[in-house]
Amino acid sequence: MLWRSRVPALGLALLAQACAQPQTNAPAPAPAATGECQQRVIVSFQSAAGSDMVAALATATGVRLTVVSRLLPDTYVLDLAAADCGAALQRLRAAAGVRAADPDTRRHPH
Repeated sequence: MLWRSRVPALGLALLAQACAQPQTNAPAPAPAATGECQQRVIVSFQSAAGSDMVAALATATGVRLTVVSRLLPDTYVLDLAAADCGAALQRLRAAAGVRAADPDTRRHPH
C-alpha cells in the first residue's frame, strides 16, 4: 500500500526532472542532399490562413515550404528548404500578411 502513495510523487519528480533539463538553442539548419538547408519554422499570419496562403507565401518568397501542422487558424509549423535559410527566414518575415516567422525551438523559462 505504501507504493501507491509514492507513485504520484515519483511521477511528479520525473516530470520535474524532464522539464528542468537544459535546453539548447535551435539546432543549425541541416544541409540537404541537394545543397539546400532545411529548417523547421513557425509562421504566424495576420489573419486566418489556409494552405493556399502558405503556397502563395512560398511562391512569393522563393522558398520551399511544407506544412507540418497547423497550430492555430493563423499559425503553422512549416519545413523550410532554401539555398540560405537565414535569408529565406528574413524574406518570410518581410512578406505581406506575415505577422511573425521564427525557427521552431524548444523554449524554457529563464
